[in-house]
Amino acid sequence: MKSRIFIGSSSEGLYIAKEVKAFFEKDYECYLWTDDIFKYNENFLDTLMKEASLFDFGFMIFTKDDYTKSRQQVFDTPRDNVVFEFGLFLGRLGKDNAFIIHDENVKLPSDLFGNTLVRFKCKKQNRIFNKGKSTLDKDSLLESLEKLKKQIEAKIHLGVLGMLPSTVLAIGYFNNFVQPICEHLSSSNSGIEINGIKHKQVKFKIVLPKDLDSDIKKRANTFYKEKSFELIDIPTSGRPYPLFVAVDATNNMLMLSDMPTTLSGIDKAIEMYLRKGHIGKSTEQQLLEDRELRNFETVLKNLVESDAYCKSFVEIESEK
Repeated sequence: MKSRIFIGSSSEGLYIAKEVKAFFEKDYECYLWTDDIFKYNENFLDTLMKEASLFDFGFMIFTKDDYTKSRQQVFDTPRDNVVFEFGLFLGRLGKDNAFIIHDENVKLPSDLFGNTLVRFKCKKQNRIFNKGKSTLDKDSLLESLEKLKKQIEAKIHLGVLGMLPSTVLAIGYFNNFVQPICEHLSSSNSGIEINGIKHKQVKFKIVLPKDLDSDIKKRANTFYKEKSFELIDIPTSGRPYPLFVAVDATNNMLMLSDMPTTLSGIDKAIEMYLRKGHIGKSTEQQLLEDRELRNFETVLKNLVESDAYCKSFVEIESEK
């Protein structure tokens, strides 16, 4: 699942927004504000607030669209609604996921001073033939977008604490389930006994569901039954933990596996957030699920990689 980017601009700056979309769309799901975002019979502000929650990143293009007189001086400024939309995405996604991409000659609100912003240049054309309008310096834009891409790629590998619970659920699952099991496996020098046979080679595989379309517990039972796993209790020092197990005879290895049932909490939180009043799954609900599942996986992988015991035993994969 690719991360999603919303790109906003004025009508006059749309051609620059299209350049930004073309740059990122190979690796991300990119949507312009003109890409069927706004629906009929929906309030503009409500739609924006809802859509902002469905994206991982928001880019706003600030171009010289208006003139503003301030303290007896006249400045080129961006359109008011684009500034407002940036503020909305900033509030929804946080300062590390909402970005301004602006003409370096545009006057910005003073509250933005001190922030590192994405800039591009425009070249002045011949007034006789082009009425003094400016054209985009594509090289300057591409240079800035390359830096921006590196920055957001680094962020994608970090879990974030958002309005929905994927980060907290991943931390709880790791601390209260994964970590105790791995500590027990590490301390069991004699191996794990299954049906009277000791197994010293052990691998713990966590299987993440590809969606939240059904009860995770029932889904896990069905999934492991089809693969001939059996459910046992691992007797750690604290309490026994239920895990599905199977023997990989080819590699002489005991396979422990789990599908995190805690993920069902994400589905409930999304329904509450969207104030769902219908049966079935809307596009918005599916997009939020995808984003939260991505984040749960990212946080869990980071936690596993940071723990020496877990790193040696755990593998994380998606349901097939």
